[in-house]
Amino acid sequence: MRRVLSSLATPRTAIVLGTLVFAVNVAAIVAMVLAHYSITELVRLSALMPTVAIGTLVAVRRPRNPMGWLMLGAGFSFATQALGTGYAILDYHLHHGALPLGRVAIAFQPGWAMGMVFIAGLLWLFPDGDLPSGRWRRAGGLLFASGIVWALVMYAPSVAVAVSPGLRVDADGTPSIIENPPVSQPLWLLWIIIQNVGFLALILSWLVWLAVQIPKYRRSRGDRRLQLKWLYAGAGVFVITFAVGLLEVTGPVVSGVLAFGVAALPISLGIGILKFRLYEIDRVISRTVSYALVTGLIVGVYIGVVLLTTDVFRFSSAVGVAASTLVAAVLFNPLRRWAQRLVDKRFNRARYDAEATVAAFADAMRSSADLPGVQRELVTTVNQAFEPTHLSVWVNVS
Repeated sequence: MRRVLSSLATPRTAIVLGTLVFAVNVAAIVAMVLAHYSITELVRLSALMPTVAIGTLVAVRRPRNPMGWLMLGAGFSFATQALGTGYAILDYHLHHGALPLGRVAIAFQPGWAMGMVFIAGLLWLFPDGDLPSGRWRRAGGLLFASGIVWALVMYAPSVAVAVSPGLRVDADGTPSIIENPPVSQPLWLLWIIIQNVGFLALILSWLVWLAVQIPKYRRSRGDRRLQLKWLYAGAGVFVITFAVGLLEVTGPVVSGVLAFGVAALPISLGIGILKFRLYEIDRVISRTVSYALVTGLIVGVYIGVVLLTTDVFRFSSAVGVAASTLVAAVLFNPLRRWAQRLVDKRFNRARYDAEATVAAFADAMRSSADLPGVQRELVTTVNQAFEPTHLSVWVNVS
């Protein structure tokens, strides 16, 4: 069995599968647009595109690593759920059952369960795709297989409802009997129990993974530490933006930020697995934190000046907006430099130490006119700031 799977895990298979999953995602977005879904839902779904792209890239570059295939599986599962729900709305509510394959769309709606299992596998197997060593290896494999079985069981009611006569679909595209299952019937009661227990177990596995990461990060060194930094940074941005998306805040700027935030997790996973620009994580973290801090401060100043000018000094709203915009523009660069220096001191220490070293060198050179001394100080400063493997100083005296 393992030999058969190895023969299928090829770059060509990855390209074919990636193209198929991309096409399913495009079809899902089209169906959701025609079904009049909200902008937030469309942004959340469109953020699956980077997952598909990164998954295809990883599967092509590292076909024996299951991480790329898991990303493609997650992209396919969530896309089939969105496609099935959107198409069901189009068929049963906008076209009164006149479209073909409406029952097939109903059968694909529980794709969320398989997608969540794939995401759990991505977190636990990052970055090498290997199960835990020792006695936990068999237990980890058994738990992941149990998750796959649970996700497949979630399809059973939808498939049964899709082939049964008298199908009724609610306005959100979900069959009425699944939306309000008859708990008096033993099979439906059993399905509800399995669904809740499996979902709670999946959430528990994520919490256990989070608890395991603290000692794991402390023990890590070198590239592995940087890989984990990328994972944590992407996961943090993903969780924050996903939580903001649940508030149903709309607008082009908010939608763009949400799309970037949801896509941060697969992008960071791809960087960590492929080790592409791995050493830039400290710079990325410092820039992200500093601009988030500056944005919060500027928004606070803007709102404060508007309230001060309109409610306290009783100016018109146009004057208040103009004044607050001017104050925000004047304060942006000073706040950005202050925040960047503050954040670099904590998250990008190398850059902070290098700038401090260069500043000390500049102060020392203001009172020095000795050329050999300047050369020695320059070599010492460059070695301290950048630690190069080789350094030469050319002096042109004319």
